[in-house]
Amino acid sequence: MIHELILWIQHNLKYVVQQDKTSACSGESMLSTEATTDNAVSTVLLHLDHMRAKGKYVKTLEKWCADLKLTGRVMFMGKMIFILLQGDKSSIKEYMVLQKTSKVDVDSSGKKCKEKMISVLFETKAQTEDRRFQAFEVKEYSTLDELQNEFKAAGLAELFTEFVLPRLK
Repeated sequence: MIHELILWIQHNLKYVVQQDKTSACSGESMLSTEATTDNAVSTVLLHLDHMRAKGKYVKTLEKWCADLKLTGRVMFMGKMIFILLQGDKSSIKEYMVLQKTSKVDVDSSGKKCKEKMISVLFETKAQTEDRRFQAFEVKEYSTLDELQNEFKAAGLAELFTEFVLPRLK
């Protein structure tokens, strides 16, 4: 499956490079209306049930986000794990495919496994008042106030109240 994914990327990357060269020569814009709509900045909030191999799992998430040019946070508070991502809608979709098809964690016997316990709590096109994260970071919070302040700083206080707070009770 990974081999097929690599072949798909190679095939499509060639197409994008060819299209870019053609557009540059003719002076045309490479973005169509459809591409602009699909690549609008989106925000998604995910909830993970658990991480058994935390170090490896987090490194994988950091690599995917760097490759897909996604920003946001992995937020740990006690046993709760939230992932808040911002980026192109197409990149977020690709991230979700990777999240569900790659072996990112280990099961109780230590065998590599795919993520089956992930929930999409919220997804939307980012609003103009939302502040974009500058990078993808891993953060641990010891209090509810610290976690809430992270959402407030991002202009997402309502998201915290509506989707995160009920899971913490």
